[in-house]
Order: sequence, then structure tokens, then C-alpha cells
Amino acid sequence: IRLKCGREVPSVNEATTLEAPSGAIDQLGHSLQRIIHAFAEADEDAKIFMAKFDIKDGFWRLDCAEGEEWNFAYVLPQREGQPTRLVVPTSLQMGWVESPPYFCAASETARDVAAQYVEMELGTLKSHKFVDYAMGGDDVKALPRKSDSNDFKYFLDVYVDDYLAMAIATSQEQIEHVANAVMTGVHHVFPADKNDENDPLSLKKLKKGEGEMSLFKEMLGFDFDGDKKTMQLESKKREFLLAVLTKWIRTASSKTAGIEFAEFESVISKIRHGFMCIPGGKGLLTPCNRIIAKRPRRVFLHRNRRLTTALKDMRTLIREATANPTKCKELVMGPPDYIGVKDASIHGVGGFIVGQEKSCLPTVFRMEWPQWVKDEVLKTNAGKKGTLTNSDLEMAGLLLLWLVMEEVCDLSAGTHVALFSDNAPTVSW
Repeated sequence: IRLKCGREVPSVNEATTLEAPSGAIDQLGHSLQRIIHAFAEADEDAKIFMAKFDIKDGFWRLDCAEGEEWNFAYVLPQREGQPTRLVVPTSLQMGWVESPPYFCAASETARDVAAQYVEMELGTLKSHKFVDYAMGGDDVKALPRKSDSNDFKYFLDVYVDDYLAMAIATSQEQIEHVANAVMTGVHHVFPADKNDENDPLSLKKLKKGEGEMSLFKEMLGFDFDGDKKTMQLESKKREFLLAVLTKWIRTASSKTAGIEFAEFESVISKIRHGFMCIPGGKGLLTPCNRIIAKRPRRVFLHRNRRLTTALKDMRTLIREATANPTKCKELVMGPPDYIGVKDASIHGVGGFIVGQEKSCLPTVFRMEWPQWVKDEVLKTNAGKKGTLTNSDLEMAGLLLLWLVMEEVCDLSAGTHVALFSDNAPTVSW
């Protein structure tokens, strides 16, 4: 900051010595993956109840150490000629480089406290003043008040100021216990206010139903289904991306209607995020990454057919994911249910299939290539202009292996399959 006298004064961020714990903020990028893994590990017949609890005015809930508030003092804008007025805030401020890690450390601590409360015996927690907002949904009301077993599974996470609670429960008592534990844990770090409107737990969002335990919930920009264990991009975001992609594709043949680079980069980043719930989607981003690396002023689709094709395929995948949300098990690696091995040569292809986590009829298959295939490979091997190589045969063999597996294995959604090949181009493909 340069003063009128010419002297330069460092900004608050420039003068800050970084001392806040970084461990909590390092976890931000992993919250969504943890949720996906939790869904993937649930049994097929399990029902996952979900709720969100938001901290109102997050940073302002943490006070500065006495005497440190002057670091955040600023001049309040006013009309010329009016007395100068200073604002000296006593809480953490938006924009300070240390505010996020300090706040995340506090919110993570509240999550840990809440987890300890969940571990307590059912019926030992006092009813929280906001618990009715968690229990008012039809999904919870469909459960019996109590069940024969007190055992249930739960998962708690926090993303900055959003607490995410999930429970596989068989009674209303278990759901109520989790809700009480989370909100009580939050109030241990962010003290409750007598005025509910000013409480750290956002009453406004509780009234909107975010804190209601239900089988369907929007979390971190994705819609999760706790009954089917599926996820898809939030509806408004899907509609936006489909509209933009359609607009781009319609102008693909135009030599004058280019896409502003800032718009292109922004939309592709949103698609990249959305592809977290679409298996295979990230492979379509290669042409986009090449454009972003060059950073042109405008992107013209008529000059890049591969990019245009990729955008069309992206639109198709988003549409398909809208009609058929993705099973979370499809997004997480796990032990293979079935194993397939194949090998190919100029003479033919063969392999075998066995069950690992699931059972199937152990199968051995083989097939001789047609003569024209052999002839083309022989030409290539002899240095002539053949149209096929040994790698082509290996790739075709992998496809044949998959077709045989479709006949002898139960390849329903969420099934994990391991395919083995000793050909590098095939593995890469």
C-alpha cells in the first residue's frame, strides 16, 4: 500500500507470519471423495439418511486475540468533508490469508466432538433445541420409533462451515441421536445463542429443510440418493452445462463465432468438477486441456474437430447421467468381482475368465482370426503397407474378452472387473 507521502506499507496479508494449522484446510479437497467412498461401501439394501448443518457468519464466530484486532482496522467509506470513521473488527475477516485455516481448525474440532457424542449410548444425549428440524421428514417418519438393535453406522464430515451427517439407521431414535450429537458438538465450539435467529447453526437453512434427515440430499454440489446409493451433478448445474455446450456446438461451423477463452476455461472447469460423478468423462478433457495450455484469446471450434467431437460426447454423457445417476460403487476402486485374461497372436485370440469376489462359471475361450486378418498382419510384419498390427489384434482380443464376460458374468452396475493384457498399447487404450 502506497501512502500519499510516498511511503509503502505492507498489506495485512503481506505482513502476516503464517502460523495457523494447515492440516484442517488440507482436508477440504477430500470431503467429496470420502462421501463417495462411504456410499460405495454401504450394503445394497442399506438406506443412508443425510442432513446438512450450516454455520451462520462463519469467520465472525472466531474472535481475535486481545490487541490483535487493530490489524484489521479500516476506514469506513464516507462523503468528502465528513469525519473519518474507523472500523476495528474483533473477529476474523474475509480476505485474511489465515482466516480459512483457523476457521477450518475450529470446525474440524467441532466435528470430532460430535463424533464422540455419536459414540455415546442411545438416550444419553439431551434433546437439542433444533432437533425437530431433523426429524420432520417423511423418510424418518416411516421408520419405527425404536428397533431391536442399537447398532447403526454413521459418517460425519465438514466442508469449511457445512457439517454433513449420514447414518444407516433402522429407527427414529438412532436418527435423533445422530442429529443431537452433531448439533451439540457444534455448539461446544460455537456457543449457542439465546436468540435462535442469531444462533451459529443457521436457523434459516434449517427451516429450508437442509437439516432434515432424508434419503435424498444435495451435498457439495451433487445430488445424492441414499436408497439407490447414486449421485449426479446438481440439477441447476446440469442444466447450465447442457445449455452452454449446446450453444457452443451450434456455432461449431461458424468461422466468426468464437468462444471467449475466459468463458471456455470457466465452463471446462465446471465440467471437470461434474465428471467426478461420471465414469470415463475425464478422458474427454484432453483436447480441452491442450487449448487451455495455449490460452488463446478465442476458441474456434471449426478449426478443431477433435475438440468439437469431445464437446458433443460431453453433452451426451451429462444427458445420460441425468437419466441414469451413477452408482457410487462405479467411482471407487475395489477388489475385482471377476478377472479376465487374454492374449492374441497372428493366429488367433484366447483367454479365460474366473470369479473373485463373485462366482461365475470358469470359462476358457479361443477364436482363430479370419485369413484376411492374418494376411494384413503378415504384410505389416514384412514391411509392406498392411492395415493391421499385432497391437490391433490385442485390442480386438480385449473387446472379445469383454463380450464373453457379458455372457458368463453378472456385469450389473457397480461390478468391479479386472482385465489383464501383456500389450502396452492395449493397456493404455
